Amino acid sequence: MRAFVEAAIERGLDELAFTDHIPLYFLPGDDPDPGVAMTRAELPGYVDEVLSLQEEFRGRVDILLGLEADYAEGHEDALAEILGAHEWDVVLGSVHWVAGDWIDAPGSGRRHETEGSERLWAEYYRLLSKAAASGLFDVLTHFDLPKKFGHRMPAACAEAERETVRAVRASGVAVEVSSAGLRKAVAEEYPGPALLTRLVSARIPIVFSSDAHAPLEVAWGLETIAAAARSAGATEHLSFRKRGPRSHDL
Repeated sequence: MRAFVEAAIERGLDELAFTDHIPLYFLPGDDPDPGVAMTRAELPGYVDEVLSLQEEFRGRVDILLGLEADYAEGHEDALAEILGAHEWDVVLGSVHWVAGDWIDAPGSGRRHETEGSERLWAEYYRLLSKAAASGLFDVLTHFDLPKKFGHRMPAACAEAERETVRAVRASGVAVEVSSAGLRKAVAEEYPGPALLTRLVSARIPIVFSSDAHAPLEVAWGLETIAAAARSAGATEHLSFRKRGPRSHDL
């Protein structure tokens, strides 16, 4: 984690939010998918390390205690219990588990051929709408994640997308603009230009992210996604402290 902080300082960032993946509380076992997320036993150590780095680097860069928390339908109470155990700066809400399996894991692209893109996109947006309405999250991540392997949203799902935008607007939750998609097969930021314009037009606040899984990815593509946000009509972006939003001019 120290290497991520040093990379943030080197690249001139004012702040860095650690948002490691929550334990997979909705799947059986303590570590149901090694390499994807922390175990329950590892979560307190993660929190302690972030808090320690906060103190060590105070005055040089603001380090935020965050978490990326999967939304799993029917498991909201279990998630709320985990979130209530620590004082987070920001909680990201994501949907990765769609119709009984991962939507973005290596090999998941085949699901579009075997199960149908329309089914997967529609179910993804249904779950994302529920995540927005749950009140558990501050920011929703990778809004159009099913495109990761190049499978674009079918036209038949356009209304499902519009309904999700309305749900997000009603909830007050922000949406991540992430450079991670530029590093994937789809080679496009999350969300794509047309969708980002729709979100900004709906007055949904945005947050910038590189979704860095390695120090070299810290702030990767920041200029590109900032330009995309400006092109979509955005004039400000948010950051968070103790789950409260702070607005910044873009």
